[in-house]
Parts: sequence; structure tokens; C-alpha cells
Amino acid sequence: MAQEDSETNMLVGDVKEVPLGHYSMKILKGPEGKKKGAIILSQVDNIVSKFPFVKDKFYIIERRGWRGLNEAKHADIKLVEDLSFWDKTIKKFPNAICLDIGPADFIDTDSFKPLKKEKIYDGIQISQWAQFKRPELFIQGAGLLPKRKFLKMGHFVEGGSQNELNFRNSMIKLSKKIGANINFLYNQIKTNKDLPRLKKEMNKHINEAKIGILTTEVEGINRFKMECLSAGLPFLVPEDVSYPTKKHINDSTGILFEPTPEGLARAIEEVLLNLNKYKTREYILKNTGKKRSLKKLKNALKELCIQDGMSYRFEKIDWDGRNQSLIWGKQVFEELEKYSK
Repeated sequence: MAQEDSETNMLVGDVKEVPLGHYSMKILKGPEGKKKGAIILSQVDNIVSKFPFVKDKFYIIERRGWRGLNEAKHADIKLVEDLSFWDKTIKKFPNAICLDIGPADFIDTDSFKPLKKEKIYDGIQISQWAQFKRPELFIQGAGLLPKRKFLKMGHFVEGGSQNELNFRNSMIKLSKKIGANINFLYNQIKTNKDLPRLKKEMNKHINEAKIGILTTEVEGINRFKMECLSAGLPFLVPEDVSYPTKKHINDSTGILFEPTPEGLARAIEEVLLNLNKYKTREYILKNTGKKRSLKKLKNALKELCIQDGMSYRFEKIDWDGRNQSLIWGKQVFEELEKYSK
């Protein structure tokens, strides 16, 4: 049985060690008597190793939210983020129900939508302050287009560590040095608590720009991308990014660009000159989004209920896929403890 190591904030034992901050959870519906509930989890096997009762009390939905293979042997339903591993996932987990959607596919199209606002910026980037997001590529590309105006904002995955603050400051200095016309919104904050979190606020910022830009090297489907597409913004994604990040990028929604400052600058100009050709919201409404993804998830839960001879009770579940909808870290274990009796 795995146990929690108080010094390292990890689970140790018969499962691999994972930092406490990597655990996340959303209870879609709690159990009632012998009737199972439904729960979205990351680090599924570690959780079940520590709390075996979770498998008996919930249908477990694995949320990977990143590139690579879904690995949880205890998941009943798998949200397959990286479709390049689709065949391998089905073969490795024949008893699980695999769905071709990730958290970002649950984008709330009623909240992220076009607004009748003035487009202040030519492009926008929202991403965490981390090297693998390659913000220098965004800055250098913008620096080649001094007449274009851009918006950049981000959060801290470590809550605002000194390394994160130093990295953000170095990027702002780089922008000033090369003369990039970028507004670094919220550039004085030192923690995430002062950042906008509400969907209405984020949609407002997105609608101030003409296009969305991602420069990351490693990613999942990416929620910022989906928010932009739902709000009607064409989106730019680097050619060398992880496979799932390219999902939903096509002739109707945006382009893949060469991951160099020159390649990004060319892509920005190309898309800005052809804004009318893109039908991003129409594509999202037709192919993905919260309503379609929830329907797939409910159908999977219905299938499990039929297998178990249990009445279906998940028609009213709701989830928008956002990290803000989840509980994280130590709180996951504290909440699950309540179901141990």
C-alpha cells in the first residue's frame, strides 16, 4: 500500500512518486448508498492505491490533460488527450471505455464567445511563465512586427516562485530590448490570486485581440487555444509542438507555423490579412465543445450503469474542463477521506 511522505509531499510505495501538486479531482456526482458516483481524477492508480474504496464508490474518469499515453489501470473511462496513442490505449486497456476527447474539448461555448468589442491587439498569448512555453519565441516574433500590437499574460504553476518571477522579468526585459510592442498585463503581480479567473473576464481579454498565438513545445490540447477558437479568433500553433496541441487546427481555424521568430512573424501577417476566411466558432460548435463532450461522457457512464445493472443517475452532471473547476493537491486527499466511512 502506498503512503504519503510528509517531507516530500509525494506518495511512495508500490506506485511511482508524484509531486502532491499534480493530483487533481472533480466529483461530478457523489455515491448514494450502493449506487456509484462519478469522479474525474488525475494520478488515478496512486489514488486507488491509497484509497481502495474509491474504485467501489465511484466510476473513475481519467483526466490526463497532457501529451502521451493514458496509463491508469483503474480508470473506467479514459479521456484520451493524445490521439496518436489511441490504438495503443484501446489495446492496452480493453476493459476501459475510451473517449476521443480531453478536458479542453469541454470548452464552454456559452461563456467563450465573440463580443462586440474593439480589437485593441493584433495578437494575444496567455500561458504560464515557464521555459517550455517558449515566450521568447512569441516576443522575438512580435519584435519583427513593431507596428503590430500584442497582449501577453500568464500564471505561475509554482504559485509565484522566485525562479518564475525572475523568468517573467527576463522576458519583459527582452521585449523592451528588441522593441516588441507587447502589453504585459498583470506584470506586477507576484501570485496567482490577483489574476482574473472568471470565464467572463478571460473572454473579455481574448475578445480584445484578433488572433491567438501559442509558442509552447510540449502541451496537451490546450485550453487557451480552445477558448480563442470558441470566441472566434483564428489560432497559430508551432509545427514542432506535441501531437494533441495540433488538434482542431485546420484551414477553418488557423495555421501551423515554423517555430522561428521569422516563421511566426510571417504567420501572423498571413492570418491577419485573411481573417475573413476563418470560421473558428462555427467549427467548434459543429465538432466539439462542452455540450458534445458531455454527451459522450454521459453515454459512457450510461454504458457502465447498464453493465452493472444500476439505474442511470448522471444526466445532470456538468463540467467545463477548466483547471479552476478542479481541486488540487492536499485538498484531493482531504475530500476523499470523507468517503472512507
